[in-house]
Amino acid sequence: MSLNARTADSPERPSTRSTPDRDRMSPSAEVILDAAEALFGQRGYASTSVAAICEASALPVGSIYHHFAGKSAILSAVLERAARRFFAELDDAVGTQLAPEPRMRKYFEQAPNLMTRNANYFRIISAALQQDGDDQLLSFARQSTEAAGSTLAAVIEPVTAAAGVGDPVTLSLELAHMTNSYALGAAIIAGYDARRLREGMAPLYEIVRGAIDKAAAKEQGESAR
Repeated sequence: MSLNARTADSPERPSTRSTPDRDRMSPSAEVILDAAEALFGQRGYASTSVAAICEASALPVGSIYHHFAGKSAILSAVLERAARRFFAELDDAVGTQLAPEPRMRKYFEQAPNLMTRNANYFRIISAALQQDGDDQLLSFARQSTEAAGSTLAAVIEPVTAAAGVGDPVTLSLELAHMTNSYALGAAIIAGYDARRLREGMAPLYEIVRGAIDKAAAKEQGESAR
């Protein structure tokens, strides 16, 4: 066999083509990511082989390695694409015409439904964040949660600023990361059931809004001394 020949479970090939350009992703790359996202969510990353992705996508191994350097590159692309899709769907559900506070409230109201719809993404994140022995997997999960936190913080920040908080950027990011942790825990407890997840996340908006008001009141009290 040629040294350049590939099998479905060969080690990753060094390549600059680790993740396709997200704006120019081919239909076959999308099919690969669809299959991988479902398998990673249902079986777990470690239990999913490249051969299984080939079978689920109905594409040959050559197509897999044409688009991705290996399984970890597929995971990275899965997480990036899924995060973009989730927040795009959330933006569509919320709309762009609302004032900052109603917009933030609607974000929290719509999130459980879309988390259920994108359950495999959140299953992958939750499992990856619990990995002690796989630094690369943990790094990918943390990168995805950091990006999600930044996106959500941009929704919270106008409300925080309007409340008179002195450093709205920092507080908004802290509240966004708290929200992500709360939501992931609620999703696990709810088993990604939409009704149970809505119930579990129902207090979250008031918790965040209360934290904003508390921070603003504390700063105003200190400045009045």
